[in-house]
Amino acid sequence: MEFGDLNILLAEDDAISALVLRKALESMGCPVRVASDGAEALRIVDELGTRLLISDWMMPEMDGLQLCRRLRTQTDAAYIYIIMLTARGRREDRLEALDAGVDDFLVKPLDRSELFARLNVARRILSMQEELRDRQAQLELLRAELEQRNQKLALLAVTDGLTGLYNRRHLFEVLASSYSFAARERLPISLAVLDIDHFKQYNDRFGHPAGDDVLRVVSETIRSQCRSHDSIARYGGEEFVVLMPATDAQASRALAERLRCAIEATEWPLHPVTASCGVATHLPPFREASQLFSEADLALYQSKEQGRNRVTHHDNLVLSDCQLR
Repeated sequence: MEFGDLNILLAEDDAISALVLRKALESMGCPVRVASDGAEALRIVDELGTRLLISDWMMPEMDGLQLCRRLRTQTDAAYIYIIMLTARGRREDRLEALDAGVDDFLVKPLDRSELFARLNVARRILSMQEELRDRQAQLELLRAELEQRNQKLALLAVTDGLTGLYNRRHLFEVLASSYSFAARERLPISLAVLDIDHFKQYNDRFGHPAGDDVLRVVSETIRSQCRSHDSIARYGGEEFVVLMPATDAQASRALAERLRCAIEATEWPLHPVTASCGVATHLPPFREASQLFSEADLALYQSKEQGRNRVTHHDNLVLSDCQLR
C-alpha cells in the first residue's frame, strides 16, 4: 500500500535520522519535505501547508512540543496530524506530548512496520476529518439554500405576486404598527388610496394580460414616486394604498397628486390610463387606525364622483360639509 495522498513534513535536526526516515517514507510512496528544526517547519507550514507532520522531540531553536503547541493555536488552519518521533518512553513524557496536541508517537530507533501502521492510522483519521469537512460544507450549503427559500417564502407571504408590492394582509399589519408609533411619538400619519380609472373596461377591451401589464407599470410608477419610508401595497384588483408616516395633510396631498400626474403622463401603448386618489391624515389625539383607511376611502369615492383622475383629501370633505350647513 502506498501513501501518495499524504503530504508529509519531516522536522528532524539530525541529518542521518532525517535521511533514513525520508527514504523509508518515500519507499512507501509518500511525498516528503524536510525541515531541520521546528522554526523552519513552522515557516513551511505557513507557506505551503501539510497534512501530516512527523517531528523529532529534541531540536534546537524550537523543539517538537513547542512546534506542536504553535500549530495548535492556528485554529483557522486545516487540522495537521502530528506524530512525535522520540526515544522517550516515560508515561509523564507521553502525557505532556498528548497535552501539547500530539496525535501519535514513533519510537526511536525506527521500525518500518510500526511506521507503516502509524501512517495507516494517520490516513484513516485524516480521511475521516476530510469527510467531516465535506459534510459540513454540504450542510452549510443546504442551510444557506434553506435560508434563501425561507426568505422567499416569507417575502411571498407579505407581497402581491403580480406587482411585488405588499399585499392586503401585510398592509394592515404595517398600518397598525405605524399608527401606534405615530400615536406614541405624536406625529402625523397619512394614507392614500389610489384606484385605476375604468380598469374593468380596459380589461374587457384589451384582455387580462394587458390589464396585468397596466397593474405592473402603475405599481412601478408609484414605487418610483414614493419615499423610502413609505409603505406601498396592492389592496386588491386595481386599488393601491400608500401609507405615509410622519406626513401631514399638505405633504400627503402633494405626494398623491404627484402619483396621479406620473400615471397620467406615462406613455401607455394601448389606451391612456389615469387614476383617482383619496387621502386622509390623522393628527394627535389619535383615533383608530382603521378610521384612517375609511376616511381615505371616502375621499377616493369623492374623487370618482367628481369625474375621476383627481386627488381628494378627506379634510376637503369636512370643509364641504361645513359649507353645506
